[in-house]
Amino acid sequence: MGMEHGLLIVSAVSFVISFLFALGGIGGAIILVPILNMLGIPFQFSRPAGLFTNVLSGSGIVLNNLKNGRIDWKLALPLTISSTLFAPVGAISSHLIPQKLVAVALTLFLVYAGAVVYLPKKSETIRDNYPLWLPVIVGSITGFFSGMLGVGGGSLASPILMVLGINPKKIISSIPVMVFFSSLAGFITYWKIGSVNWEITLAAALPAFVAGYLGTHFAQNHLSVSKIKKILGLVYLLVAIKFALKWF
Repeated sequence: MGMEHGLLIVSAVSFVISFLFALGGIGGAIILVPILNMLGIPFQFSRPAGLFTNVLSGSGIVLNNLKNGRIDWKLALPLTISSTLFAPVGAISSHLIPQKLVAVALTLFLVYAGAVVYLPKKSETIRDNYPLWLPVIVGSITGFFSGMLGVGGGSLASPILMVLGINPKKIISSIPVMVFFSSLAGFITYWKIGSVNWEITLAAALPAFVAGYLGTHFAQNHLSVSKIKKILGLVYLLVAIKFALKWF
């Protein structure tokens, strides 16, 4: 009974976090993993559970966006491909560059990206058109640093795109494609080394599929661009706090 009760709590927590982060088009594993650990689940099981939660919540988001023709493939594909190629480079370079220094810089950037959303502006330009090299560069940078620090690329690519003025609705519909593939690659690695507890993983991940689908539907149909920006800003600040707790 205790185990069943624990799994229900895991499912409920996963649903809420996945729904909230789906509003911003970002996988919630970066917040879900430490919460699962606080609930008594060891990191060796909570990390792959968090990644698989990203996979299923991401698939729910992508499915909803595919169904409604929202994905900007000009943004999604270069981000996904370049980040996937540069993540191993970042992992290899993690021994050559002081990770704490990089983490400090990225934390400050996330705080800036989160705070700037709430600062009053005289005028603001939303970019719907951009050169192909822009998502390639952004994907390469975020892939490199996500590989170095072991964090999801979506939590880094999204704030950069926001600061560059890309339409927030394009960000939240395109980033999940990158999150899906990067999380799947990470989960498969954990699976191969035998670190997956399927009871915990499925308890966390199955509700996340529904939460991802509902979250992106709600964001795209009921939230204005300005409200989505405010949600993204809050997500960036939450990720910055997570960075700070891990590295300082």
